[in-house]
Amino acid sequence: MAHLERAALHQTRFRTPGVAPDARGVVLGQKGLVLFPSIDRLVAFLRAYGDEGSLDELLPTLVLRRLETPLRTREIMLTVQAESSYRMDRVAGVAKLAGGLVFTGTSRHFVKYRDSGSPLGYDVVELLDEPADLVLYDDAFRQSYRFDRDLAFRDLVFKLQPYRVPATRGEPLPARLWATAEVGVGGAMLSYLFRWQVAAQAALAEWPPASAFEDRPKRLYLFDVSETPERVTRLFASLPGVHVFEPLGRSFGVELGYRHPIALESCSSLFNDEALHFFRGDGEVLIVDPLPPFAPVRSLVRTGVDLEGAAAVAEGGGVETSLDLSLPLRLAPSTEPWRAVTATVVPFANREWLARMLYALPPNTLAALKIAVGEDRFYLLDPSGIEGVPLGIFHSEVAPRIYVPSGLSLVPAVSPAVLQDLVRDRGDGYVFFDPEVDAPRVIPAGAFGPVSRRVLRDVAAVPLIADPLEDTEKPLPLLQYEPPRRFPLWGVPLKDASSPEVLALPSGEDED
Repeated sequence: MAHLERAALHQTRFRTPGVAPDARGVVLGQKGLVLFPSIDRLVAFLRAYGDEGSLDELLPTLVLRRLETPLRTREIMLTVQAESSYRMDRVAGVAKLAGGLVFTGTSRHFVKYRDSGSPLGYDVVELLDEPADLVLYDDAFRQSYRFDRDLAFRDLVFKLQPYRVPATRGEPLPARLWATAEVGVGGAMLSYLFRWQVAAQAALAEWPPASAFEDRPKRLYLFDVSETPERVTRLFASLPGVHVFEPLGRSFGVELGYRHPIALESCSSLFNDEALHFFRGDGEVLIVDPLPPFAPVRSLVRTGVDLEGAAAVAEGGGVETSLDLSLPLRLAPSTEPWRAVTATVVPFANREWLARMLYALPPNTLAALKIAVGEDRFYLLDPSGIEGVPLGIFHSEVAPRIYVPSGLSLVPAVSPAVLQDLVRDRGDGYVFFDPEVDAPRVIPAGAFGPVSRRVLRDVAAVPLIADPLEDTEKPLPLLQYEPPRRFPLWGVPLKDASSPEVLALPSGEDED
């Protein structure tokens, strides 16, 4: 049995209450309704609609309700102001992809919205007369519903947990980031951002205790970092107690590496600009309201200033003076990994060990090694890395031709360009900072030379007298063949006849 009939062109009277043709002749009520079998289909619709358009245009009239059928089954209903068939066409196209059914109506009775089977829409054959809050008419069924409860769209957005997005190789990280950090690690992040001259602002947010068993409020550092280097982003994201967020709007963001099931940027009207909303990957949502004041990181770093000897100014009087603030560079322990370890300093007390080690170095290491002999120590350089010389105090190159002991850093932290400007009188020399000496040492570039030239001694040769060999050789005896006889070697030249080796013939006996 059919429950619907097709609407005809120029039709003005309908059995469905509250519907009428619009300027295009499409049957349309004051509202559009989408029926979803489950909450996940509703979320799929909201995500798809937000990716294609803006949910902000629907939010002023959007209503979400959970419905209950006479058989106690539950479904989800979404209603918006229809306004025009153009809007309903867009809603219907996305809803069908998400598995929803689209209806139009005004108050209690809603009829199926138009489709390819009926381009102008549908009308009911007979109204269902049952006590119900809502009645839906489809070409396959007609069903009455009871309103179970209302669902707030804001609550739905804040209860959905972001899902992890696989990292894409080569995809650039966002330049601007927000970060929250526990108090224990927040102070170290302040110093780190100031040391590397990263433009950032920081604030301290507080929340009241979550329960009566907590006696202290919750505190977190907030960071607003602009133009963040990629290495800084990856470092902060790997720290325990630190969460990095990608800003999606003026006052809300999602944790880096995650995505919210609904496109939050398409419903930005939900979020108050006077507060910050952070959606973490574990589902927790941090709302910072009211917004604490932010200050530049450079103004929050602890700096020791000696005020002794400052000029005193009496009340009511003035003193003409110049304010000169001078902070010396000092070496302080650092927990950062060693980088650019290209030099080592060997005291004279270890010169025997250095000599023995040079005997064992391979030729390629020995060829790249340069050495300078100071007053009480040796300075060795290898641009490719000094790890091949396991002796002395390793030094890291913090700026071109400026070295500090590995494991130490200069404070206040300055950039390499500023450090080069501070050390002006070095010329082309190499600067070595020493924790035991206030002023660094400058080694002229000409003092460095290859180890093979600076260390190895000249080979002392002892002259010996040697006579040359004689070139003349004694002539070899010439032999000639004669007729055979009884004693063929008889009469060989240079053969001594008196030698006992020569056999003498008996007297009176000829050779015959």
